[in-house]
Order: sequence, then C-alpha cells, then structure tokens
Amino acid sequence: MIRIFGIILISIFFLGCEVKENRPIVVSTNLWIGYSPLYYANKRGWLRQNNIKLVRTVSLGESFDTFAKGSADVFCGTQYEIRKFCSSDDKTDSVILLNRSNGGDMILSNLSIEELKSQEKIDVYLELDSVNLSLFEYFKNKYSFGDSQINFIDKTPDISSKLRMKQTATIIVTYSPYNLSLVKNGYKEIASTRDTDLLVLDAIYIKSDTVEKFSQEIDRLNFLVAKSLSDLKSNPKEYFNLINEEFRFENYDEFREALSSIEWIYDNHSIVAKQRKILPNHKKPNLIKPYQIGG
Repeated sequence: MIRIFGIILISIFFLGCEVKENRPIVVSTNLWIGYSPLYYANKRGWLRQNNIKLVRTVSLGESFDTFAKGSADVFCGTQYEIRKFCSSDDKTDSVILLNRSNGGDMILSNLSIEELKSQEKIDVYLELDSVNLSLFEYFKNKYSFGDSQINFIDKTPDISSKLRMKQTATIIVTYSPYNLSLVKNGYKEIASTRDTDLLVLDAIYIKSDTVEKFSQEIDRLNFLVAKSLSDLKSNPKEYFNLINEEFRFENYDEFREALSSIEWIYDNHSIVAKQRKILPNHKKPNLIKPYQIGG
C-alpha cells in the first residue's frame, strides 16, 4: 500500500513538472522599420523577461515559413502573408496592428518609367511570395507593362540590396531599410506605397489556439509594443541607438527618414474599421485592444 502511494506521488510530481513547463512564445520577424518596436523591446531585455523569444529572419517569406513549419508561434507580416495562413475553423485569429506603409515599400530602377516602357526585357528583383509581388503587379498594371517584358528574379531583400548598378533594364522591389544601399549604388525610386492607393498593413498575427495557450505572454507582448512606441516618441535617439545594431542605419537622419515612410496605427484602428482586409472576407480578425501609455 505504501509502495502504491509512493508511485502515485511520484506520478503526480512528474505530471506537475509537465504542467509547469513554460517554454517561451516564439515570434518570427524580418528586418523592417515597422517591426522595430520588437527589436527595441528585445534589446531592452523585456521580451526575455516576459517569456518571449524573438527570431529574426531575412525576409517576409522566411518569417512566414518559420511560422508555417511550427518553429514560431507568432509572426509579423502584412495582410498578404497573413491571408495564406488564417485558421480554417470557426475560431477567430487575432492581430496586433503595427503600421501602414506610406512609402516604406518601394520600387527602384536604373531607368525612368518611360525608359522602362520601351525595353523588351526588364529584370525584376523581388521576393515573389510576399507583398512585393502585389506592389509590383499594381505598378505594372498602372503603367501598362506587358507580361512578356518582365523577367522575375526571386531574391530576398537582403540579397537584392547588394546589387551593383546594372547596364540592363532593372527593377528592384524592396522596403526600408534595404533601399538605402541601393540608392547609394545609383538606383532611383520610381514608385512607392506613398503614391499608390494600395493598402499595405503590418501586424503581429496570432492563431486562435496560440491566444489560448499563451494568453499572458501575448498580453505582455501587446504592452511591450505600446511601451516601445511610447519610448520612441519620448526619446527617439535612445531608441535609434538600441535598434541600430540590427538595422545598421548610417546615421540618425537615415533612421528618421525610414520612420517617415510608415504610419503607426497600433492605437488607431480606424483605417481597418473602414477596410477589414487583413484576413479573407469571410474571416474578420480580433483586433487586440491597444494599451494606452502616457498622455
């Protein structure tokens, strides 16, 4: 009897250990000025302190793939990536809104639009399985480029950013901060989300079952986004100094220029209230309520 009682106690002990196992929630994100609050919170040590692990990827596509393969619980992306992996059940997935692109996604070239239109072939460097393609398709249709002119070259933005000036007709679809090195190499911006009516939103995407499993961590993540944005507003130079090990802006002015290419919508959901397009039409996401910090 005593032996049986001992076995039961040991079993309860190990079951208790299983219940108390508390691995961190994993967030995958690529390098984009609109995701910088996560990098800031990570540099502050806030993520680790709140059982959150940040995994940096080289592109939107890799960030999505990391999530889709189960190596991350949460990922940062635009509505174009998010649409590929919304829940198929009746449960409601959630998002923490971050920003809308207002020039942060752009198209660069070594030729003007008129010069490009006269070319038989144009090499187009972009990450095909991402919002890059949506922006390019909008551009192509607006200026009536023919499909036969276009030669797609699927490259992540970090690879494309290293392109030297080409002699042949070239277009590069990219986003901040990867445009900076291309401009220094002589490429010129010919279009961006600032001069189109294409809506590009960025958000942290969380499946419904993850919300249930990591409710406390998600609440803290939401708070830390708010805290990081509050610090950006009150002390932008300190914010810049902390994130720049990752972003590698040459100076503070480049950082400020990058910031001007997005509009923070974390605590302003009006744009989404008018256009509920983050998920497919039959799926309306739960917009996680923002924290209010400061005045």
